[in-house]
Amino acid sequence: MFLSRTRRARYRKYRQRRTNIILVICGVVIFSLLAASFGGLITAAAIISSLPKLKNQGEKQNWQTTKIYAADGTLLTDLYFEQDRIVVKLSDISPYMQHAVIAIEDERFYKHKGYDPEAIARAFLTDIQTGHIVEGASTITQQYIKNMENSREKTFERKLKEAALAYQLEKVKTKDQILEMYLNTIYFGHSWYGVETASQNFFGKRAKDLTLPEAALLAGIIKSPNNFSPYEHPNEAKQRRDLVIAQMRRLNFISAQEAAQAIASPVAVRPLSKPVTIAPYFVDYVKQQLIDKYGENVVFKGGLRVYTTIDLKMQQYAESAAWSTLNLPNDPSAALVAIEPSTGYIKAMVGGRNFEESEYNLATSHNRQPGSSFKTFVFAAAIENGISPYHNIDSSPGSIPIPGSKKPWRVNNYVEGSGYGPMSIREALVKSVNTVYARLIMEVGLDKVVDLAKRVGINIKHPVPAIALGGFSNGPSVLEMASAYSTLANNGKRLEPTAITKITDSAGKVLYEYRPEPKQVMSEITAYIVTDVLQDVIRYGTGTRARLNRPCAGKTGTATEYRDAWFCGFTPDLSAAVWVGYPKDQKTSMYRVHGIRVAGGTFPAEIWNKFMTAALQDVPHHDFIKPAAGVISVLVCADSGQLANKYCVNTEYRTFADNEIPKQRCPLHAKPSIVEIPNVVGSTEQEAVNTLEKLHFGHSVTYKADSKTPRGTVLAQTPSAGEKARQDTVVQMVVSAGPNGASANQTIRMPKVIGLDGNSARLLLESLGVQVVDITATPYLPGKSKQNKVIYQNPDEKTELQPGQVVTIYVNRK
Repeated sequence: MFLSRTRRARYRKYRQRRTNIILVICGVVIFSLLAASFGGLITAAAIISSLPKLKNQGEKQNWQTTKIYAADGTLLTDLYFEQDRIVVKLSDISPYMQHAVIAIEDERFYKHKGYDPEAIARAFLTDIQTGHIVEGASTITQQYIKNMENSREKTFERKLKEAALAYQLEKVKTKDQILEMYLNTIYFGHSWYGVETASQNFFGKRAKDLTLPEAALLAGIIKSPNNFSPYEHPNEAKQRRDLVIAQMRRLNFISAQEAAQAIASPVAVRPLSKPVTIAPYFVDYVKQQLIDKYGENVVFKGGLRVYTTIDLKMQQYAESAAWSTLNLPNDPSAALVAIEPSTGYIKAMVGGRNFEESEYNLATSHNRQPGSSFKTFVFAAAIENGISPYHNIDSSPGSIPIPGSKKPWRVNNYVEGSGYGPMSIREALVKSVNTVYARLIMEVGLDKVVDLAKRVGINIKHPVPAIALGGFSNGPSVLEMASAYSTLANNGKRLEPTAITKITDSAGKVLYEYRPEPKQVMSEITAYIVTDVLQDVIRYGTGTRARLNRPCAGKTGTATEYRDAWFCGFTPDLSAAVWVGYPKDQKTSMYRVHGIRVAGGTFPAEIWNKFMTAALQDVPHHDFIKPAAGVISVLVCADSGQLANKYCVNTEYRTFADNEIPKQRCPLHAKPSIVEIPNVVGSTEQEAVNTLEKLHFGHSVTYKADSKTPRGTVLAQTPSAGEKARQDTVVQMVVSAGPNGASANQTIRMPKVIGLDGNSARLLLESLGVQVVDITATPYLPGKSKQNKVIYQNPDEKTELQPGQVVTIYVNRK
């Protein structure tokens, strides 16, 4: 039958009025009957009100989960606003899943117009018989409306409104569009919304790959995610699944054979475990960067795909290094950040012991005094401003005048290093002598040190001369220190520390991609000279516990009263900074942890060594790159630091930038780059060290029990004597620990050396197979009985030590 346009329009209006009348009548009848049945006073007039109009139902539908991935593609975490959801198209959902949901939730879905009068009547009779609302009678369209309205009340008034909105929705959306929206929003329990998220969590697969029994199980869960959870109620879940399968068979969605096979199959889902975020402090750091960049709405609703720099193996090594070292209940906490110098990529981040107990990130938000680890940049500023590494400064304790201040600056050498008389700034960095660097910053200029620090990524808010010794009012974070030291490893080129490599939207469109842009913030010559000195810190200075069997450089740091302890170091391939301390109380000192005072050369150096050893185990050894031109090794007078000539007797080779070398050149004494390795087998350890250092070779020591060789004697060396090698090559030595000495699996018990003179204490300790750092104690204690005697030892008597461990003796000398 053909109707005119006018009559068709009238007919559509007639159908709309008829529908509204039906809805109102249904509501009136239902509420009137309920009023009569329950004795209430509800009137039809209270129910017949203007029906709601459909609003935009797409906003929440488009909310999607943001995903953060590690460097190897491992999912680190999901970020979502209230609901964990991934939106997919209907074509990407298994037909089994589509049919299963229709069969159990709304078998007349493709026949009704949003509400189902037959279902409403059936539900109404059931509810009247029971005296309360039992049967839902909601179509798939109504359920979608309910989810989007976020209403959970069970009233006939709400049902009436849902029916009206469902009818309006079906006028603007097709059935397939509504089914797609429904499947992307429905709740499946365990905070999982949408069929794609549920499929991945329950079965580890995409929704398009769901099998018949899997799809039936998910469809069965929808009615009551708690009661039909296969984890908590497996029997009920299987019964519900089998009911879905039976319904699908009754509606001819599947064959009898398919139904029988599906019902016979067991319920199989992935194990449910408490979600644990890998590298939680790093993830939190990334999340905050995303919020700063895009805002919370985009981050939690936008479905971003965020690809990060974190190396999960390195992260595991970092966690293990920290907590295997600080392994007792009352131990201080630690933070560690590792950065790849050539890219700026953050490869590992330890921000605390337990993220669930404290989300405060000690690696990025914790600003503590860096102690002597900042001396590195005072030295760098001095080199950059034309001061020679062998420039001598008085190392004695004393008062240093400060321009503009009536009160002088009193400086002592009481934490790590000690000294009296002239000392080169190079040696003072290796030994970490406070007084030299207090005087050096005054000579270089505070403004120049602050400027260099800013260029390497350390911003000093309140600069005072005390920063030379790490005396910051608001110190740098561990991340900043790791980044600053990575600049040295990268030949003076700085890269911003980077956690995110790429960000895309849910469809794969690239929104951001990181491209390294290195900036030369200090000359290659300066970086090389600083690195050269920092290698000596590890070879024989305050950082010997950090020594690796590969080229490495670093610096210890210990703040006032042992409140903060640091080790910051690097190889050509990786830079890492470690902090140890008590985070909540910045006044708590670490005087007695595992029986020792915690300085930068103790636990921080040990943690750094453990981490770097593991992190670089599969990385080939690389040397630090010497600039192609501009750095020269020449013979100098060891007494004066001036270039050697024919009248010099005590000489040694030293490294300079060519524009720093004094005019008195002595070309006949030019230092060769390749020299013959001396024979140190049979020498005492100290004799061997002296021989190797004189020729500018590095050294590492391991100890071995030997009943035939006196304790402290070198048993073997690698490379062998007579081989030719580049200076600064590390010579590995095996030293006898004596017949009852400590082997690799034995420990040494710290003896009491308090009361012994300094030389006797050193000889005793070295004979046991440990290394000794001799520090002048301050203040000086008067009395002949205490002169030149050890008045304090670290660690304490009877502490268990490892072979090669560094111990410190404090000698009472003027």
